[in-house]
Amino acid sequence: MKLLFRSLLLLAVLLVIFLIAGMMLPESLQLQRSIVINKKADSVYPYVSNFHLRNQWSPWAKIDGDTIYTFEGAEQGVGAIMHWSSEHPQVGKGSQKIIQASDARSVKSVLVFSGMGKAHSYFNLNEQQDMTTVTWGFEMHFGYNIPGRIFGLWMKDKINKTYDQGLQSLKQLLEASS
Repeated sequence: MKLLFRSLLLLAVLLVIFLIAGMMLPESLQLQRSIVINKKADSVYPYVSNFHLRNQWSPWAKIDGDTIYTFEGAEQGVGAIMHWSSEHPQVGKGSQKIIQASDARSVKSVLVFSGMGKAHSYFNLNEQQDMTTVTWGFEMHFGYNIPGRIFGLWMKDKINKTYDQGLQSLKQLLEASS
């Protein structure tokens, strides 16, 4: 009986330590990556505000060529919606809806990942002369979700690397066209 009590006590102490440590982790994940593209913002904007065009450079579209995409709502800008479904663990299932778009300057989307919650993604375009700095950002809030907070630490490096790959692909696509 003492062994059972000690085991349960040890388990309870470990659980409390896990909870305390988890609550000390960041409650949100925020990141952004940027690249300069030698094109005007109005040439870049369709590729960040139209999901059909976005899939030409999206790093996730390249990960799994068998991903199933469905589109609804507006063709581009506010109200455009894309659903995706993939068996590949880096792609998974979810949807993305553009909730704000502004004059070839910014696009904001809400992402819903199956089993993982909501996040926001955004693009800001800053044109100077004939070049545009494209900033791609991501925000996800975990609140009291401790496994989410732990997952957020792991996700940050993965998303940074993937966003860098996507921005480089967008740059190559746009600068290759005359």
